[in-house]
Amino acid sequence: MRIDRLAARELGEFWSLREDVVVLFGQNTVLRTPWGELRLERPGQLLREALRRMQLGPVSLANVVPGFPGYDVPESEWNAASRELLDALAPLQHVIVRHLAIGASPLLSVIPLSPHATFHPPMDPPGGDSHTLKQAESQRTGRDPVLAYEGRDHRVELHGPDAAKLLFHLRGGDDAFRSPPDAQLPGSVVRAARAYAVAAGMLSPVDLKGAARL
Repeated sequence: MRIDRLAARELGEFWSLREDVVVLFGQNTVLRTPWGELRLERPGQLLREALRRMQLGPVSLANVVPGFPGYDVPESEWNAASRELLDALAPLQHVIVRHLAIGASPLLSVIPLSPHATFHPPMDPPGGDSHTLKQAESQRTGRDPVLAYEGRDHRVELHGPDAAKLLFHLRGGDDAFRSPPDAQLPGSVVRAARAYAVAAGMLSPVDLKGAARL
């Protein structure tokens, strides 16, 4: 198998703004959101550049800050520029959409739905002994599955030809290497998707009796 084909299956993490957020740049930057305006007093250059890119669509923030960490990199290993940017983005979590991709193919998006939304994927997400909450409805937007649960601050949209495979894992399917061949995804992708689903409130560990717990 060619090396470039192997690379095409690698995990990618991307950030964007909600589609209904408008950014007005100036000495002070203003974000027009569904919940009102956010005024950023003299934002730093890194934040301005990140917002400029994120309003155009999903972007790897490693293109703004070299060495920008993934969800599973401990804070002790962040470089100074990454820490600055993440600290600046923290108050904006409710307008930021987080994405996973396999290579250049979008796989999952977590969309904030309320001004109280926060998003903190665990570095060590649950494995095969977890599943999507029973209350999370599997809907469809066009051809893509959507996980939504009334009262949650996020919804999770799955994309592309691998969406059904990922849904298998999120519903409590076995790990990436023991699952049926037609449901296999790279282990790093499955772990990241589970971490994102936990942060969105859609995935819960399973107790000894097999019932989901929050």
